[in-house]
Amino acid sequence: MVAFTCNVCGAANEVENFATEPASCECGSNVRIRGLIHLLSMELFGSSLVLADFPKLKALRVLGMSDQECYARLLQEKFDYTNTYYDHEPRLDFTESHPSLYGSYDFILSADVIEHITPPITRALHEICLLLKPHGFLGLTIFCGAGGDMREHFPELHEYRVVPLGQSMVLINRRRDGALEIREDLIFHGGSGATLEMREFAIPALQNELSASGFRECEFLTDNVPEIGVLFDEDVSQPLIARKDPFVMTKHAAHQLAEQWLQRGKERERAERLAAQLRAASESKWMRLGRMLGLGPKFNTSDL
Repeated sequence: MVAFTCNVCGAANEVENFATEPASCECGSNVRIRGLIHLLSMELFGSSLVLADFPKLKALRVLGMSDQECYARLLQEKFDYTNTYYDHEPRLDFTESHPSLYGSYDFILSADVIEHITPPITRALHEICLLLKPHGFLGLTIFCGAGGDMREHFPELHEYRVVPLGQSMVLINRRRDGALEIREDLIFHGGSGATLEMREFAIPALQNELSASGFRECEFLTDNVPEIGVLFDEDVSQPLIARKDPFVMTKHAAHQLAEQWLQRGKERERAERLAAQLRAASESKWMRLGRMLGLGPKFNTSDL
């Protein structure tokens, strides 16, 4: 039995047959998502907070790459956040240039997406880096195999379609030199025909690709964090933070954070004053007399 508190929704869980990839909380989170949210919280606040308890910082502009609903909804509540998709609106193709958006985002999240982007992957990673502010970062999960090299499944991919043929799917590709190739050794995530795997990374190759794309630092989450249900096995995707430079919160966001901290302090002080008043009232001689006669309100002073 594995017991943990989900750091996406805050729910307490007990899972008898714990696995890394299937959802292990009713909100839909799994190990890689909880690992990504853990790294995000550490990067922003220096502490591992539940996403549902994050302060509301609308001054931080955030971009999602097909983020799952279980955490996209909460990100939208907390930040100036837009979730984007490759195949439907709001659409953003990271293999294309978007100069009007360069330097716009404090951070970008990508959970198990970059293995599906058409080659060369450096083009998309460089575009992500350009979209970030100078002190922005990329929060990423990606499965990394053993070894040191990246295995590009379709290095000559140019004009292609994935089509059904008999009982399986095949890829038909016309290379830049005009040659036609047909491949049937396809790997899909989410079932046949869902999302085609374009490549498999190893950690050294991923670090090299990120460095070549303009990211200066990479921090991988490799240790278990059992209290939030992050327990790694050989099948889990690797959560990491890639930075252009160490993250710096904008003055506007820092002001929003300070305001909320002060407001919560005032609310806590009011609650403490009220609790003290109720305790004093519950011990007054008139309240004691009323209790003896079975009259008046009843206070559970153990909760105050």
